[in-house]
Amino acid sequence: MFVEVAKTKEITVGNMKHVKAEEYEILIANVDGNYYAVSDRCGHMSASLSLGRLDGNIVTCPLHSSEFDVTTGKLISGPVLESLPEIECLPEEYKKLNRERRKLIEATNTYDLIIYELKVESDKILVKI
Repeated sequence: MFVEVAKTKEITVGNMKHVKAEEYEILIANVDGNYYAVSDRCGHMSASLSLGRLDGNIVTCPLHSSEFDVTTGKLISGPVLESLPEIECLPEEYKKLNRERRKLIEATNTYDLIIYELKVESDKILVKI
């Protein structure tokens, strides 16, 4: 069943939008005038990808910088685990917490995104759920 999730004018070229269709959270991206629908939850730790950055067909997760191709849903790279140099000047308790956080991030698998069938009818963007 296809449901309307947005109007084409809402998502200009190079932009994306979070939409809900029933219980599904979906990211709609406009790549060079073509619309794509993928899960709006990162395949790593479930952050909302629509809060990230879209560069061409690559969306970057705002949490750990994992990158996904919105045209295929495939994982491109990530997550980024490097520590920031500023962390070294923080109290030891925080550095310990950061080391534990990194272990958790490293142990969490990253999966490709779910892709959704999408069609445009007139000015309506419809997604199959």
